[in-house]
Amino acid sequence: MEWILLAQKPFYESNIRSILIYGARAWFTILSDQCKEKLESIHRSAARVIFPDLAYEDRLELLVLQTLSDFVFSNCKRYFNRICPNPDHPLYTRITFNEVCKPSSRSKTIFRPTISKTQKCSESFFQSL
Repeated sequence: MEWILLAQKPFYESNIRSILIYGARAWFTILSDQCKEKLESIHRSAARVIFPDLAYEDRLELLVLQTLSDFVFSNCKRYFNRICPNPDHPLYTRITFNEVCKPSSRSKTIFRPTISKTQKCSESFFQSL
């Protein structure tokens, strides 16, 4: 019986989660917390259909899924790491590197976020990684 329940995971990933996160690299970080919670509630409901008697965290563990926010963040991070070494990528010019070759002592990174004038801009794809 459990294998039937686990067979629903590929359906969820291909038909529901793919719609939820379509274009998420571009818009997820500028959503309000309320909108992110609404998306997460759809994610929670889909997991409840597969395993109705378990807590949300247990469902995610059995299905080997992350929360929607964690999934989008890790997806963005992978994408960012593909852009960094490729100067031919169209978004490469949007990345600002520290002029000094050593990483910053606070962030331990070679990347320097641009100064943002608004809260929305500070939460953009490049600022959040």
